[in-house]
Amino acid sequence: GAREIYQTLMGQYPEHYAYQVAFARVLVAEGRGSEAREVLDNLPPEERDAAPARGVRASIEFGEQALSAEEIAALGDRTDSEAQYQRALRQVADGHYDAGLEALLALMKHDRAYNDDAARKTLLQVFDALGADHPLTVTYRRKLFAMLY
Repeated sequence: GAREIYQTLMGQYPEHYAYQVAFARVLVAEGRGSEAREVLDNLPPEERDAAPARGVRASIEFGEQALSAEEIAALGDRTDSEAQYQRALRQVADGHYDAGLEALLALMKHDRAYNDDAARKTLLQVFDALGADHPLTVTYRRKLFAMLY
């Protein structure tokens, strides 16, 4: 699978750090966040702090904060703010940034004060993880600004 391909590429091209970041992303998708964090921690500082690695690190953190898929399913048809927030967090953790950002914006419109402004704070964390120039950051920063002002 993908893991084996990236392991081979990392062995052949150890100086191509994009392979290590991609490998970490595969580990996150497999639910192996602690192993992915180890891969990222072994990158040189300038690579560790670059947007691609920050994005993977954020996915790890969102994954640790989010409810599991089974717990999300157990929420059923609940539409309260906590359920909305947890669904949005799970979407972000799973790499479905567009849907997660849209859900966080909707929660802000519906219940801005929820959990000490958690939706807005999480939006900003996702923007940071994606990087300032990422198309979703640009789009949703604009939507956030329009909503606030």
